[in-house]
Parts: sequence; C-alpha cells; structure tokens
Amino acid sequence: MDYRYFLAVFDSGSLAAAGERLHIAPSAVSRQIALLEESIGLPLFERRPRGMEPTAAGSALAHHARRASLEEQALLSELRGGDYPGARVIRLVSTEGLSRYFLPHVLIQHYPLHPAFQYVLEVMSPLECAEKVKRGDADVGLTFSTEPTEGVEILYSSRSAIRAIMRAGHPLSTLKQLPLRSLVPFPLALTPKGTTQRQLFDLVCEMEGLAFNHVMTCNYSGAIHEFVRHTDTIAFGGAISQRVNDSNDLISVPLSNPRFSDRTIQVLTMPKRTLPPSLQLFIETLIGCLKAVN
Repeated sequence: MDYRYFLAVFDSGSLAAAGERLHIAPSAVSRQIALLEESIGLPLFERRPRGMEPTAAGSALAHHARRASLEEQALLSELRGGDYPGARVIRLVSTEGLSRYFLPHVLIQHYPLHPAFQYVLEVMSPLECAEKVKRGDADVGLTFSTEPTEGVEILYSSRSAIRAIMRAGHPLSTLKQLPLRSLVPFPLALTPKGTTQRQLFDLVCEMEGLAFNHVMTCNYSGAIHEFVRHTDTIAFGGAISQRVNDSNDLISVPLSNPRFSDRTIQVLTMPKRTLPPSLQLFIETLIGCLKAVN
C-alpha cells in the first residue's frame, strides 16, 4: 500500500502543505486520503479550519506505515546485495556532548570492519533526537536523559554522572571528589537551560542554596572546553564527553551530590521496527563502546 499521500498530510498537517511537498494539487491529495479511508473503513483525519488533525486510527497507521517503509528498504537492500545508493547508510542523531568525541570514536571502530557503509550524523536536542527516531527519519539515536524517553525503544541505558571539568593544574584538580560548594570561589561555564546538565546543576544549586559567578553560557562543548583549558573556569559534563584519547589537558572530578548521577545515556530506535542485520551490528559496536567507556 502506498502511504506517501497519507504521511505527507500527517507530517505537514494540511492538504495544501502536503500537495506542495508532493508537487500535486491539494484536491488530488484529498482524493487519495478519501480512497485510503474508504479502503480501511475508518476516518484517519478530522477536517478542521486550520488543517487536518490525525485521529487515533490515523496516528496508529502512521507508526505502522513508517515501520513498513523502513523494513521494505532493508529487505530491498538485502535482495539487491546492497548495490544501490542508500543501501548501507546509517542515519544517526545525537546530542552535542556525545557527538564531539564519543560517536566519532564509535565510527572509527566500526568503519575498518565495514568500509562500504556511509554515516549520516545530525546533532540536536534530546527531544529532537527522539522525534526523529520515532518518525523513522533516523535509525539510531544517542542521547542524555534524566528520565525514560517516551515513544521510542530504549535498547540500552547506562548511568552517566555529571562531573566537574577543569584544566590540568587547577587548584581542585587533585581532589578525588568535590562537593558543589567547593566550586563557589571559581567562575563557571554552563550549557543553556533545558539541557540535562543544566537541569541537574540548577536543581542541586536550589537544594543546597548556592550561587555562582557564571561567566559563560554556550551550547557547544568545544568552545567551553577551550575556555576552561586556559582559565580557572570550571565546566560540567560526563567523562564520556571528553576526548577519547591520551589527551590529559582537561581533568574531570566526580561531584559528591548523588543527584548528579540522575542522568543516563540512552540508545534509541523506532518501536517494533525489525532492524536489518547490518544495523544490528552497528548497534552492537555502539553499545560495546558505551560499556567500555563506563
């Protein structure tokens, strides 16, 4: 069954937008939706002045249609021996802290064994990662989260405690563990509000009644780390977000408040999707690297 028209309306929310996406008249899209509803025997959308709102049946069919499309692509890939564009593309989405060092390290492990593969990596927020995976626009998501992610299948989850990150030689760098209060004399570089790191930091500050000299906010860990390397500023992050090599110019020290451990790394896929063997192998490599780091 061809779900192109249905998914175009589902994703865009209107016949006009779906027609523009498909380069056909909205009336033609409307006829295709009517035929599909007639064949199924159920309304898939509620027609409203501001657009088309999916019914419960429409939402369920959309999930099925996306899974069916991905599984058909995987089957064609196997039947054709992978000899066509896109057959061996792995589409990844990740949060910034995991994409800078860790995910390239995973690809370095996977690529020599599977040189015919191509990787497409997009960096975005945890919510955007989950939405991409849920819709079938990405094969695998890798995110930080402070709670179970809804609407996706979590193939693997492990704790990733937030630590204090500072330059080697910093006055606090030799300590085994730090109470957050001990950071008060030093300037801080933070990620924006809404990130898992910032959520837990703000929560502990409120719990302990602490205020800090906050000198930098940035959504790119590379800029934060470079600033920290050359000042006494302290940043935060998981050990996995630091360079995965022999570099020792940055030090990460555990924080004593247990709330800083209320964060996990999650590997996400589309629920109920039958994963092709090639993707399963990549996920095994990914999870193996996570276990090794932890």
